[in-house]
Amino acid sequence: MKVIVVFNKFTDEYIGITYATDDMKLDEAACCDIHFKYKTVDMDPETEVWQGNFADGAVVPLGQQKTVITETELDADCQDKIFREYRYYHQLNVVYGVLDKLIEASTIDESLLSEYRSMRQYIDSIVSNNERYKLAYAAQDGYEYRDKAKEREVLNAQLEGGLHEVLGREAHPGTPQ
Repeated sequence: MKVIVVFNKFTDEYIGITYATDDMKLDEAACCDIHFKYKTVDMDPETEVWQGNFADGAVVPLGQQKTVITETELDADCQDKIFREYRYYHQLNVVYGVLDKLIEASTIDESLLSEYRSMRQYIDSIVSNNERYKLAYAAQDGYEYRDKAKEREVLNAQLEGGLHEVLGREAHPGTPQ
């Protein structure tokens, strides 16, 4: 099937694909060229995907597609795991309780620190594990790990030239705004 691959006109970054059914006609000339440029390729959208940018991208089978893992997604998952175990108000209550006791006395009974230490140990463990995920995805074939800088670079390249005003963007559900 003929598919039109859509790219940012200014940066060559891949945006998506479009195609018509048998009853419709769609060609590059009918597409907006203010923000986009196009490449017509043969591909089956059910079994193949476009991977890469305008200059060096190609059609690849779904099974060979790299899964993109972003630092923001991993950090949001890490934040979610911590939040499910220790909601913010619970974290603050633990910290405030310990701080109040420290203020009241110059010495503190170690038993008063057990919940605080348990919370910190849990948070440290989840954060440490998240860092291992980042390293593993970065080193693993079949994945394209994007740290926050690369994620921002790709997004900026996709939206360069005012495209962000046309498309907009929904944030990842776990990403702080």
